Amino acid sequence: MYEFDQDEMDRLNRSGMKKHGPKGERRPKKRADGEGTVFAVQRTRKDGSTATYYWAAKTIELGPNTQKVTAQARSEREAIERRDLKILKLRVAYGLEPAESLPPDPRIALLTVADCLLDWLAERKTQGLAPNSIHMYDARIRNHLLPAFGTTPVRLLTYDQLRLFFNTTLPAKGLGPDSIRQVFVCLRSAIDYYLRDSKLTTHPMLGLKPPAKKGKTVESTKAIRRASKFLGKYLMDEARRADQEARWFCGLLGMRQGEVLGLTDDSLDGARPKDRGRRILVKQQLQRVSAEHGCNLDHTTGRWSCGRQTSNCPKRIGETRWVLQRTKTESSYREIVVPEAAWKMLIEHRNKQRARRKLRTFHPESGDGLDELLFTRDDGKPIYAQRDRSALEELVSSIKNLPKDMTVHTLRHIATTVLIDGGADRDDLIAMMGWSPKNADAQIATYSSADVALRASKTSVQYAEQLFTKS
Repeated sequence: MYEFDQDEMDRLNRSGMKKHGPKGERRPKKRADGEGTVFAVQRTRKDGSTATYYWAAKTIELGPNTQKVTAQARSEREAIERRDLKILKLRVAYGLEPAESLPPDPRIALLTVADCLLDWLAERKTQGLAPNSIHMYDARIRNHLLPAFGTTPVRLLTYDQLRLFFNTTLPAKGLGPDSIRQVFVCLRSAIDYYLRDSKLTTHPMLGLKPPAKKGKTVESTKAIRRASKFLGKYLMDEARRADQEARWFCGLLGMRQGEVLGLTDDSLDGARPKDRGRRILVKQQLQRVSAEHGCNLDHTTGRWSCGRQTSNCPKRIGETRWVLQRTKTESSYREIVVPEAAWKMLIEHRNKQRARRKLRTFHPESGDGLDELLFTRDDGKPIYAQRDRSALEELVSSIKNLPKDMTVHTLRHIATTVLIDGGADRDDLIAMMGWSPKNADAQIATYSSADVALRASKTSVQYAEQLFTKS
């Protein structure tokens, strides 16, 4: 092995060089350990000129592994910022940092709750959400969500403030569970859409539960069960005297209010009665579509700039009108076979209605099918839902032992109860009530208040007799 002699060692010492290492003196370190490195790179452009770029690099630990992260920019500071942002994203992806530590995308940083809600509602309109649902959600947004959160950046919503809003603020305003659920679904669905479009990375309502639906009590179930034994006969007697037999016969078949009021002449199908029977075609429903407000909406208060309701807005878009729309769902389209006596009654009503249309005082609304409605007011206009409810209340006002807070929809509950007591199975109920097959079990549980003890009586009596019989 080569050995340095004393003269060579003296020369190395005088020159300041080490035995091994770079020639010349070391440059002092610019950064401490762990800060990474930054260096300049000269690049030649196509035109022959040169440009200086900076590369920032750093090796980090991600669990048991290490990874080198680099970034390039036109300035040293920008290169470091880009590199550190890459590192932060990696740490978030590995669960080493919370998602909230990421800086917001400048394109979405200022999106507010109002933007989120109104974008969602506009998309639901284009998807064909029913006008009544659009109207309901619009009211929930303007009356409750915008005054509370309208100008708040949607990314800053927190679980705690929303829990306080739904569990304390809204109940204190007097909203019931069903109304609070509507507000809840509205906001949650809107945030879902922003998550879908990558405008948010987290959902502030995750784990937050809406108020439970108001279920039927034992008392209300018993009231419906009792009413199912007698209401049909009494209601039909009163309806016959008031010349409303056809209307409430359809209601007692379990048809929804909008479906009955949307029946037209061609909804009665008597073709080939020996083969098919006489049928009512439930294919559409009557809807009231509102005009749209044309003024600016204040995202802080939820109020329009003109201070007026939509019907009186000087810049309103379109006009409030009646329309016949498809049934609530595809499964709601159905055909109900009725006995011959009921068919004759329905045809007689249709003939009377056709005669009314020839009167000078009969002026139907303009619109497809509205001049062929089977049920209208005397002047030919469609029947408002509230007017229809009032007619039912007047007919049953003298009947005792009715379910508390009975509505037109209660007739649908009663129809289900009678059908189940009569032995209708799951498929029969789907066909008669227009339920979705996949939701039929939940619907039966919701609507049915039949006497299940009576249905099981044969089995229970046989079992009890075995226990009771003396040996």
